[in-house]
Amino acid sequence: MKQERKMKVLAIIAGLIFLTIILQVSPAAAAPQSWPNGPWLVPQQNDSLSAIRDYDQLVATLENIVKENEGVSTLAYAPFPAKGSGRLVPYVTIGSGPRKLMVVAQHHGDEPISSNGMISLIRALSSNAKEAKFIRTELTVIVMPRVNIDGFDATLTGEPWRYNVDPNVCPSPTPCPAFYSRGRGYDTNRYNPYLASDPLDNPNTGSVGEGDGANPVPEALNIRAVYDAAGGADAVEVMLDLHGQGTPLDAKRDMVFSSTLWPTAIPTAIALGIEQQFTVAAELSKRVISVALKARDKIAHANTSKYVGGPEPGINRNAYGLLGSASVLFEHRVVGQKAAGYMANISFRTVMAIVEALADGSLYTTSTERADALVVAPDSASLFWKCVVARPYTLENYNFCREKYGLNPVSTLPPFPFEPGKPGPGEVLDAATALQIIYELENPE
Repeated sequence: MKQERKMKVLAIIAGLIFLTIILQVSPAAAAPQSWPNGPWLVPQQNDSLSAIRDYDQLVATLENIVKENEGVSTLAYAPFPAKGSGRLVPYVTIGSGPRKLMVVAQHHGDEPISSNGMISLIRALSSNAKEAKFIRTELTVIVMPRVNIDGFDATLTGEPWRYNVDPNVCPSPTPCPAFYSRGRGYDTNRYNPYLASDPLDNPNTGSVGEGDGANPVPEALNIRAVYDAAGGADAVEVMLDLHGQGTPLDAKRDMVFSSTLWPTAIPTAIALGIEQQFTVAAELSKRVISVALKARDKIAHANTSKYVGGPEPGINRNAYGLLGSASVLFEHRVVGQKAAGYMANISFRTVMAIVEALADGSLYTTSTERADALVVAPDSASLFWKCVVARPYTLENYNFCREKYGLNPVSTLPPFPFEPGKPGPGEVLDAATALQIIYELENPE
């Protein structure tokens, strides 16, 4: 089946090259011009992107969009209830084209910016604009705007956190499972099943390639269930995963507003005997990234770096690359409420450019050169906080770390920003909490 899929992709690319020649002599046959050639007319005037919706508001917004555009899009709910609240995760399907794209946002509850951007995407693709109508005939687009609904507005502290809400898995001193925060829950983006033969597999237990059907994370299972219901890798050509990050600086000391990466689970692909299929998926993923980078050339403050991502197969980016789809991570800056609407708009415009390129076929012939040229930006913010948590929390030590990483000293020690375990002035973090904070800093994906 995978070999057939590879041949199908190659046939599509060959056909598109031929189609490009035809379109050059027949301009009237070209797809409708839209943003970034456009621009799109997006109804953002009535929708404040800086307002982050809670669950009820999210559902009501999606219901209204679907109702206003009856028959164009459908609202449904993924099958696995969130462990903490028992609520169901909504997603919207737009269009009826044979080729499919799926986008998920907010794996981590404290990274909400792209969620609003994807609501704008749903609204735009469901509209009566000629560009939207063209896309809906070519593609089926599936959008899950908030994977981790509990981590955003149903936590035990009342504040968003990274994990899902499943606090009673390993009461102290019981050892905790991999990628689990004691008293909180699982990191949902380390539990994506990657085996075609077992959609319920826990990717962090057992040997590679041996499914156990025992994945404890409903949020990750929901993505896989919706993906499989859409036809899996044979139908879903592109999977996009949207996250939030801090603000690293590039080599020129300019702020990096976004980072991106393709699948990198090469050891697992080799172990499964699917290296060739995985290479094809990674190559198409780089084309996706190159399309996004070209679109961002026309957006101010959209400086993008290469994300430092690992090979863990349970990461969304890797799991769906192993399954055979182009699978891409996009991290967007989440620091500062003032920039929230702007960053949500960048996430919307990035995904829209990819949707357009898949719909008109230009994605398949886009060079990977831009993606290959990306470089990693030094994450000064993470290095700074690693410095801070390694010593007593005093003004002297705080300023030592600031100056070490090129920041100006401050006159007052600010409140410690991390949960759990806020130390008072002069107190030292316990080793487990310090390691957890460092892990979160190093692995925002």
